[in-house]
Amino acid sequence: FQKILKPRWLVEAIAIPVSATIPCLPVILLLSNEFSIATIPSNILVAPVIAPITVLGFLSAILTPIISSVGAILFAAASFFAKYIVVVSDAMEKFPSIHFNDTRVYIFIFILSLALYFNHQKSIAVIITALLLVQLVFTTISWPGRNWQVVNCDVGQGDAMVVNLGTSSAIVIDTGPDPGAIDNCLRALNIKTIPLLILTHFHSDHVGAISGVVKDRFIGQVWISNLHQPESAYERAMKELVGIEVKSVTKGESYLFPESNVEIKVLWPQSSGVNFKELPGDGSKINNSSISLILKTNDLSVFAGGDIEPEVQEVITTSGLLSDVDLLKVSHHGSAYQYVPMLDILKPEIAIISVGSENSYGHPDVEFVNELEKRSISVWRTDLSGGISVAPTNKIRVTGKEWWKIRWG
Repeated sequence: FQKILKPRWLVEAIAIPVSATIPCLPVILLLSNEFSIATIPSNILVAPVIAPITVLGFLSAILTPIISSVGAILFAAASFFAKYIVVVSDAMEKFPSIHFNDTRVYIFIFILSLALYFNHQKSIAVIITALLLVQLVFTTISWPGRNWQVVNCDVGQGDAMVVNLGTSSAIVIDTGPDPGAIDNCLRALNIKTIPLLILTHFHSDHVGAISGVVKDRFIGQVWISNLHQPESAYERAMKELVGIEVKSVTKGESYLFPESNVEIKVLWPQSSGVNFKELPGDGSKINNSSISLILKTNDLSVFAGGDIEPEVQEVITTSGLLSDVDLLKVSHHGSAYQYVPMLDILKPEIAIISVGSENSYGHPDVEFVNELEKRSISVWRTDLSGGISVAPTNKIRVTGKEWWKIRWG
């Protein structure tokens, strides 16, 4: 920097934050998979006030018990500088971040370790490698992680989402097709009570595993779509839900769990049947009867719409009922039949695609995944990552199919 820039104070102002950022970069990428282009400029702007804040804060802490008025003045002065840091932080937050593919992060860290090793920095290389291995081992064996709020179970080609209510209690949205898979997922989450089971519609990949959910668990109430087709699937479900309160729900209904402060608002289906055009394949009418909802917890908001297709997605999008959410459960396993403008209203940070490995439907659609990624939406797929756990604030943990993608401990 000395050869490029003058005067010396400018060189030092840039060199110090750059030198501090470079060694921290591997840790930053491991924790967040992104790097803000404003990091170094922010450090340059706030560096001059760090020393005054430290000195004034230290003196205030010492003098306040002795001469409270002087301590208060010093504290006010320190607070003034601290507010400057907040202003800088708020301004820089608007700048974009560079998002890294998770695999590239680990390749980068590995190459960095090799470079340090062969550049006679063996101890640093060993420490970085050891920390990386410790993180991989620890996070792989501890799923779903602390403070999980939402889990999308790995049930193959199907849907099953679990919303944590605390004390071994949860809302379950759909069951997937395999009773063993959903039962194993709920056992891993230690779920023993399900106050509300939501069956979005009666296709088997959403309701085929009811027996795995009700097994050894208390079910309080079941919500179902107002279209009871296919009739055979509906009748089978009702037999498995004997003795449990079942309710058909429609747009406008809501439910609040006061103890955990979880709220559900139903956005679809309408109370009377609406005909939409049939798309290729089977079941458009049934797909478009899916219960679609926004669910909010203290820390997280979710949109889940079963298998609704573009025309219903458009109706919901233009209804004025949608708002920003943190998490989108992508409808119909990420098929090509999506109303893309819905993404611009929901503005999710995370999109989960519940899909089976090497499925015969071509799910998820590559072009739709590209639309998600173009909007900087973090895409997670159960066929690649296994079960997906989400915790505040939008931190991800997976079960192990892609253990290198684990992002929080």
